[in-house]
Amino acid sequence: MFLTTTGMPLELRHQLLPMNEPTGMTNQAKRTNPFKRSIGSLLKARRLELGLTLQELADRAELSAAFLSQAERGKATPSIVSLINIAKALETDIHYFITPPAATSLVRRADDPQFIEMDSPVVYKRLDADIRNQRMNALIMEIPPGIALPVVHREEGEDFFYVLEGEVEQSIGDQVFTLRQGDSAHHNTQVDHDVVNKSERLAKLIWVGTPVLFPPSLDSNGKR
Repeated sequence: MFLTTTGMPLELRHQLLPMNEPTGMTNQAKRTNPFKRSIGSLLKARRLELGLTLQELADRAELSAAFLSQAERGKATPSIVSLINIAKALETDIHYFITPPAATSLVRRADDPQFIEMDSPVVYKRLDADIRNQRMNALIMEIPPGIALPVVHREEGEDFFYVLEGEVEQSIGDQVFTLRQGDSAHHNTQVDHDVVNKSERLAKLIWVGTPVLFPPSLDSNGKR
């Protein structure tokens, strides 16, 4: 049985994987996080450290208190972008929750993928490098069936999505689009948007976004 999204608020739909293995899942999508880092426990610890209620944090992160409560209890998993918003609301950065792979070269090799290790059913592979005056990040996202990325928006920036495999539904403002292999979408991030895989197959997308989501890596001397 796959998860259903009927009647469920958009931001609550990014749930854990279904019990049965989805058709077409790749080895990368089956890959589990060896570190088992709990985003929920880190989120709750930092929120309590700052003396924030769930609603206060929700207002800061522009997410629902219900979604954050589920995230703290491990019942929902933030997307990369929503995790960035949560980190900012908690007066920290994405490195508090995850450690994006550092780029050691300007080139990413197909036989040496750079996974972003996080406790999520969505598999993220980083494509961009760390360069001077960087303005964008690029990822490959592998989204299993029945999984939705929560509704998010950022005060500035652009998002570009290109479907490599499978099919997803994307809401941009009050418009809903079905994107299939070879389709793309490009929009301003000030508009609320989400991505949902309602199919029974793995969906693989390229995402490119501005401004930069990941802080620059530090070198051996502690300099950016």
